[in-house]
Amino acid sequence: MCEYIVFMISDEMRRRIAALNRRDLKHADEVSEAEGQVEPEVRSARGERRAPDPGELRVMAAASDARLHLSLDEVAQGEEIHTPAGTFLLIDQTVQEVLRGGGRAFGARYERAIGALHEGNVPHDPYDTFHSLIDARAEDVIYVDIETTGLTAGTPLFLIGVLGHFDGDLRVVQLLARDYTEEAASLSHFVTMLDASQVIVSFNGKSYDLPYIRDRCLFMGVPFRLRQAHIDMLHVGRRIWGRQLPNCKLQTLEQYICRRTRQGDIPGAEIPNAYHRFVKSGNAVQMRDILHHNALDLLTTTEVLLRVLEGKVYL
Repeated sequence: MCEYIVFMISDEMRRRIAALNRRDLKHADEVSEAEGQVEPEVRSARGERRAPDPGELRVMAAASDARLHLSLDEVAQGEEIHTPAGTFLLIDQTVQEVLRGGGRAFGARYERAIGALHEGNVPHDPYDTFHSLIDARAEDVIYVDIETTGLTAGTPLFLIGVLGHFDGDLRVVQLLARDYTEEAASLSHFVTMLDASQVIVSFNGKSYDLPYIRDRCLFMGVPFRLRQAHIDMLHVGRRIWGRQLPNCKLQTLEQYICRRTRQGDIPGAEIPNAYHRFVKSGNAVQMRDILHHNALDLLTTTEVLLRVLEGKVYL
């Protein structure tokens, strides 16, 4: 025989307990948010603390708490773009917005470096890597980085990040397929942006990003023609630092050349499954991390180029 003991709780007591729960949850959210926004220390390649250079990127990448549930509207402010191939979400931010107000000096550095090229101050390069930038206007140069659901073009890509000088400002534009059916529309819009450019800058884009885009366009029936000059900063990095660094991966150059590291960034290997979970559940909490990861890859690629143009290639 089981006996049950029933505790009678007054309405006033219930209100007090509910108030305590709300206060504790609010406090937990504040602590979680504060922990996610800790700015990383700036260290030299030897691990020594140092003051940041003027105009240096200061980036933060905080991994999201997987227990949260956020809609895409809460994660990214974008515009739904309609094309003959369908719709997709276009997310457009200035560099200052991506870096939460810290990118103004970076934009000034970019304009100075490109301006110096126009004046004939080209870094020594027997391969004429940067020759295509001399006569190009700032708005003719785009930086490209993609996020995909696999390593081969047999699987969809879902995010195309483009950094460029649009509307008089240095901006990060991201073309997001919110599900698998929107890939063709995002590709179609990217091809329009590509056709308006003269120079592409990427990191491993000659071997991966642009061939991947080309093959997905072919699969989706989207016309694609690549006529632009293409500067691949992976090749530049290998020529300059290949014998001095453990490897020439983007985040290795970020650490040794840009002299910063990311804290809490989502690993690239986890991105495909994170996107599949988003499509299945609608929970966009990790999409926030993916979008920020993609934007940081674009900014780091740009900064590595700036370091070379500025002659700051020492370790």
